[in-house]
Amino acid sequence: MASFSNNFEGLWSIAEHKLRGFSLENQRFALGVSGGADSIGLFHVFSSFLKQKKISHLVIFHINFGLRGDESAGDEAFVRSICAAENIALDVYHAQLEKGAGVQEKARDFRRNIQSDYIDKGFIVALAHNADDLAENVLMRLARGTSLENAAGMGFFGSKVFRPWLEVSRNLIRQSLKDVGYTWREDSSNELDIYARNQIRQTILPHLEALFPGASKRLGASFLAIKKTEQPGGAEVQDAISMTQLAESVREALCKQVHDFISSHYGARSPVPRQVVYQIAEAIYRMSSGLDGESRTFQLPENKNLSLSRAEMRISYRK
Repeated sequence: MASFSNNFEGLWSIAEHKLRGFSLENQRFALGVSGGADSIGLFHVFSSFLKQKKISHLVIFHINFGLRGDESAGDEAFVRSICAAENIALDVYHAQLEKGAGVQEKARDFRRNIQSDYIDKGFIVALAHNADDLAENVLMRLARGTSLENAAGMGFFGSKVFRPWLEVSRNLIRQSLKDVGYTWREDSSNELDIYARNQIRQTILPHLEALFPGASKRLGASFLAIKKTEQPGGAEVQDAISMTQLAESVREALCKQVHDFISSHYGARSPVPRQVVYQIAEAIYRMSSGLDGESRTFQLPENKNLSLSRAEMRISYRK
């Protein structure tokens, strides 16, 4: 494996685990790369897969819609440069779209047509959608009146499209890239509030996160769990428990253990808010799964400290 930080190694491992889980080793992949953080992260992961011969062939495709002028041209130039540096094949497509009503739908249709072309040629299309994208999708589709089973709108693998990072947050991907010094391009259109998805991303989900920390991840995971999963041969799994469900069960169990441990130091009644308990449990989960190797310390009431290391959880205080 390449020399990654603990965080990026964790992302690499997640993608590799999904690759094996769906028996996609030694397959030909077409990876969509826009130049943004998510797709750049997956680019480096798949570049590593190719070097280690975990996949048989890799081609990158980039679509330049030209809607942001010099910024769009800069995205294309950036993707060209990283593909050249890694000696990976690149296909660039230019779409002639005009700004205005319906442009997002036209761009989406153009992308899907490109993806279908690769699938028809025997490729599996890989995309870097993350847990936040999934949560946004759920809210948009439910608001428009879709069924619960179809609310996610995307899965880890279906119709020859592979999305290994649907359980990974946007912030973790960005922090992981920073850890190893990888750069990416920012899309200024993501800041515009004229698009429904941007309003959900910038306003609605942050409010939900403030009220219920971890809401975005759980929201997407809940609907991903009831979405049927397609196997490579086209058959459907009718009786299965998703890895997301299992991971959430682990988190809930960790929350209970952390709560009980803290309570034992406060006369069996913990004064620590559930939000803090969840943060501690999440830190334990990340450390144990290799996503984060940093020791952590949490300040508790009555001048007590809870410390986490790879070896133990400890509460210390002065009598």
